Amino acid sequence: MKLQHWMKKEKSGLVSTTLELVKYEEKAGHQVEVRQPGENDVLYGGVTDPDIHLIHSQLGIKAYHDGKPKVMWMHGEPLSSVGNGISMKAICDLAPTMDAFIAMRKEEMPIWNSIKRTYLVPKGIDLEKFKPIDMMGTTKLEGSPAVLYIENWRGQRNPLYVCRAMEEVYKKFPDAKLHLMNVKDPKMKETFQALIKQCRWWPFIRTLMGPVGDVNKVYNMADIVVSGLFPLYARGIEAFGAGKAFIGAGYKETGYPWQCELDPMSMADAITRCWENYDLLKYRQWAQERHDVAETVRQSIDIYQRFL
Repeated sequence: MKLQHWMKKEKSGLVSTTLELVKYEEKAGHQVEVRQPGENDVLYGGVTDPDIHLIHSQLGIKAYHDGKPKVMWMHGEPLSSVGNGISMKAICDLAPTMDAFIAMRKEEMPIWNSIKRTYLVPKGIDLEKFKPIDMMGTTKLEGSPAVLYIENWRGQRNPLYVCRAMEEVYKKFPDAKLHLMNVKDPKMKETFQALIKQCRWWPFIRTLMGPVGDVNKVYNMADIVVSGLFPLYARGIEAFGAGKAFIGAGYKETGYPWQCELDPMSMADAITRCWENYDLLKYRQWAQERHDVAETVRQSIDIYQRFL
């Protein structure tokens, strides 16, 4: 198949997910292209006469009425899509042009299905990129456990409840440490500096810093990766690929033992239980069975073919 993806170039989880899909579509033998909407700007690959359009951000004007099938990938959480004042309106504007939506989390299906017929595929990650590494010569993050928060910070997506949860974890495990990374907004950083000082969190919060280069390496340096997202989850499942535990109130995968609610005490309990029973689960295997982007692509190709 000849697959043309439409994606705005930016630094986001949407872009990371899209590029993983494209990589594994190409591995599966399909011809691919990633094009920036509104511009004759090919970001990757090359397709002259696509069989289908896959929309991740917007759609190029010339493609609106070309008679080709169009499927939109639903990357963002429905609530934040409304909350940011832009995304949900754009989705509704494009919906009449779409043949279908594809979602990656079952919890959001009721929302997207109300707008357009929606298919569900598993939310996968690139298991060639996110994997265990040889730690020889690499210093582990401080702490037992070393807890890492590294997802994109913005608005209500921040580690406030995680910090409060770690206050409880620290009471039981005095060697526990929390590492807050990837904060890009200076005002957000100043806010958490003030919180750490006022709440006297400095005994267990060891890091407050901006973006890191090799994310997979940092995952490998931690014990537990945590998320502040609710009611869904996002790229934090990359931790599984690196063989590490992931804990977030929005992660409700059936059978996963370290589930919690968006409540500091519940999160602290999940972190504590996880650390006390860490070897109960093989986290890399969990990723291979439930979060392999190759399987995401296999199922999505079957969906594309319905419209050809």
